[in-house]
Amino acid sequence: MSALSETPFFIVGHPRSGTTLLRFLLGSHPRLYIPEETGFIPFLVKRRQLDAELSLAQAQRVVARIGRLNHLWRDMVTDLPAFYAALPRPTLAFVLDDLYRRQIAAHGAVRWGDKTPLYVRYIPTIERIFADAQFIHVIRDGRDAALSALHKWPERRTYMDLYYLLKQWVNNVEAGRAAGQRLGDARYIEVRYEELVQQPLAALERVADFLGERFHPAMLDHTQLAREVGPGPQGHTEVQRPISTGSVGRWRSQMTPFERKMAERIAGETLAALGYERPAPGSLNAAERAALLLRGARYWLTNALRSTLYASGILTLNRGMRQGNEGTRKKGNKETG
Repeated sequence: MSALSETPFFIVGHPRSGTTLLRFLLGSHPRLYIPEETGFIPFLVKRRQLDAELSLAQAQRVVARIGRLNHLWRDMVTDLPAFYAALPRPTLAFVLDDLYRRQIAAHGAVRWGDKTPLYVRYIPTIERIFADAQFIHVIRDGRDAALSALHKWPERRTYMDLYYLLKQWVNNVEAGRAAGQRLGDARYIEVRYEELVQQPLAALERVADFLGERFHPAMLDHTQLAREVGPGPQGHTEVQRPISTGSVGRWRSQMTPFERKMAERIAGETLAALGYERPAPGSLNAAERAALLLRGARYWLTNALRSTLYASGILTLNRGMRQGNEGTRKKGNKETG
């Protein structure tokens, strides 16, 4: 089986864990670039086609579906027969590799990566497509990640309450770590958000070594690239500012006593496995037990519905990337990326 000229890498993790920061830090390396979140890879073909050769018609459907699922990747191929004929092999891996290379070309990069946090759930699927892909799993204290999400997406609180966010953090972190145990150290690495903002040099040297890349000093200043690219469709304006440690441990001052108890009961074991601090939160009173049961029931119903929609393909990642005004694309969005 033909190999890609450069090994792809994927930055994954629970949302609001620092994946965007790492995207811009690594993307500041002269050899590397990571476009905006893609979100389409798990929804392109049926499982039996992941590593099979595609016909011209199948390749055309894949390219068209990519454009429907992410407007930043729309109309990238104007001559599909020529595109298809130029592929080293007509597999999904080479189709995607060609498209990613078009995305990173404006930055002069030679190796592409992907930063779509929720691909942490789809590592086995991505590995089936890219047999040698490397995965960087960014992990943040789940209590801080949940609070950050509530601040970032207040309009989503109808179902995305603290209970939901903590449960999803556990599910996503454990899915990534389970995949990592199987992949091994050469293809999987964990990076803590806290390390990334408190000791960025050490963290980036470790990641560069993992990727087989030479550390470059430009990686320590992500703001230049972030200003060039802009906040992107996800509105990550915070990445245009210098690294700050101000959000580390915010749960200590911003969580209520009940929320601390809830966090311990939902995420305590995972927090412990990761070595995060776990002060004794105290026992639940009757009213708190009732509130926790109610939130648990609501989570179960919400998660069951959303899981069904994902499995059916009705719901996909990065729903907001499906629509977009072509005139709003920024220079760094690769074609902007």
